Amino acid sequence: MRTIRRSCIATAMVSAAAVIALGALRAEPPSSAATKPTYNANGELVAPEGFRSWVFVGADLGPSYRSNPDEPAKQGKPEHDATVGGNFHNVYINPESYRAYRETGEFPDPTMLVLEVFRGETRDAKGVLERGWFEGKRVGVEVAVKDKNRPGGGVPWAYYDFRLDDKSKPSTPTAAKPDASCYQCHLKHASVDNVWVQFYPTLRDPE
Repeated sequence: MRTIRRSCIATAMVSAAAVIALGALRAEPPSSAATKPTYNANGELVAPEGFRSWVFVGADLGPSYRSNPDEPAKQGKPEHDATVGGNFHNVYINPESYRAYRETGEFPDPTMLVLEVFRGETRDAKGVLERGWFEGKRVGVEVAVKDKNRPGGGVPWAYYDFRLDDKSKPSTPTAAKPDASCYQCHLKHASVDNVWVQFYPTLRDPE
């Protein structure tokens, strides 16, 4: 009887340990490897997958930037009429970088932000919309990457503009834009690091 009882107790302990181990495994956070930048053999960035499940930081409609931001703003009619509409820009950041920024006020290395561009539309297929704008076809996917180890890297941030296929999906990996075309402008006018946090309420404002 004692042998049977001991055997039952041992079996129960093993089962309990297995349940605890399984629970710990399930509670373990997902690996961050999926949100690190990936490059092909030519040093081109591979479009990140699943970025719509990242942290959505903000959106804007038809932004147009001043030709010379250093000059004082002129009084009167703005250079861009906001009533005209334009393309929607939706911006996402990888979750690890969002958490790090919230904790430290700095963007870690690596960081990725994805800008998804949709054509602004005023007429829907069902004809229910009387006024206003909505997001139509996707017309662009751009990625900003902070990665000191990126192939051919010199400056901390690089910017990528992906071509879309007939299904509006990024078709092939793409090379970084020349530093002079994006990096210096972002560095000069961004409110934090090279990120225009001033336009993204999820990063700009406290919860």
